[in-house]
Formats: sequence, structure tokens, C-alpha cells
Amino acid sequence: MYEELEEKLKYTFRNKQLLTEALTHTSFNEGKKRNRIADNERLEFLGDSVINLVITAYLFKKFKNLHEGELSKLKAHLVSSKFLYKLAISIDMSTYIFLGKGEEKNGGRENVRIIASLFEAVAGAVYLDSNFKTTSAVLIRFFEFFLEQHVEKNIKINDYKSELQEIIQKDSVSLPEYVLIEETGKPPNTMFVTAVYIDKKKMGEGKGKSKRQSEQGAAFDALLKIGEFVDYKKVSEVFFIKND
Repeated sequence: MYEELEEKLKYTFRNKQLLTEALTHTSFNEGKKRNRIADNERLEFLGDSVINLVITAYLFKKFKNLHEGELSKLKAHLVSSKFLYKLAISIDMSTYIFLGKGEEKNGGRENVRIIASLFEAVAGAVYLDSNFKTTSAVLIRFFEFFLEQHVEKNIKINDYKSELQEIIQKDSVSLPEYVLIEETGKPPNTMFVTAVYIDKKKMGEGKGKSKRQSEQGAAFDALLKIGEFVDYKKVSEVFFIKND
């Protein structure tokens, strides 16, 4: 099993225990009094920072023509759970994760957060098993495919929260404030509703399966209405991603 995944990663672990830990979801140990093995939460924490640094350095060197705001938006998309999930699924990484019986029944292998965290944990494991240079080479292979196929074809990224903040800062010293106003359902079917306020005035509302998604929806709603309050004609066309 390890050989198959390592071939897809184009990386062979010296310490296989690190890979085992990276593939072990916390639910795998539920109800076990014996033979518990380390889960991947700590590696996920490390991998998140490693991925952020790898992508930040790569974008800085690769796209010399992009300013800080554009780089931030592009990075925000590339390190998002939704995108990391797609990267993991591209090599069937979800088939290798160790899940508890309950999480297995609840569709854990299709859960965006779980599989995105798995990708982060594997990145953390590669880093501990090697070094930053090697880890960068392993990770960049995945991200380059997206950048070559999409960014260079001028299909770019939206980040409505960043865009809203940029617009508001032109006309106000205050920043958009996001308030969670409703949370319903239990994981993995939780739904969040968030409102965004600008100068204490409610400007938009959005909902989604994560707080971040609901905040993005609220920001987009505000962008559609903001022309009534500031000199803003339309939602920017600079950052856009197809709904696939």
C-alpha cells in the first residue's frame, strides 16, 4: 500500500511510521483501549504551515508581475481546503486513510475537510522525513498543474473577502466585520449563516457548509450591493474561478 502511494507522491519515506501517522484520522482510535496509534492532527498542524510557506515562496518567485493583493488572493485559493481536497483526490489519497467505523459510515473519505487535512498531514510528514527543499519539490508538482492549466489561461481566483476589504479601505478606516448569526445541523451537515457589517451597517449575508464559505458568501452579497454606498460600479472581473 505504501509503495503505491509513494509512487504517486514521487517520494519514498525513510521513516514509514511518519506516513502511517499522516494517514491515521483521529476517529481511527475511537473506542480503542489498546493498540492506539498516533493520529495525524499534529502533522496536519505542521503541514498547514509548510504548504503556506512553500506556496508563498513559489508564487513570489514565479509571478513577478503580480502585486501583493493578487498574490494573496491566489495563495488563499491554493491553500484552501477545497483546493487541497482536489489535489488529494487527484491521486486517490482518500483510499489510504485510516478511519474509524463511524466516520467511514458517515462518508469520511468524501469529506472535504478530512481529506484536505490528510493532504496537509502528508506534507508535514514529508517535511519531517526530509527537508524543506525536497518537500517543496514534492508539493509544487501538484500546484504547478493547476497554475499551468488555469492561471496561465487567464482564469483567475476570486476571494470576495479580500476584494471587499480593499474596496472599503478606499472609503473608510473601518474594516468589514463578520458575525456568525446562525449554525444549524451536525457535522458533516452543519450549515453556517454569516452577516457582514461595514461601519455597523449590515451589508450582506451568506451561508455555507463552513464558516469561511459563509463569510465569502456574505462578502459577495455585500459587493453586489456596495455601489449604493460607495463609488463602486461592479464586482471586479479580475478574480474569477469557474464553478465546477
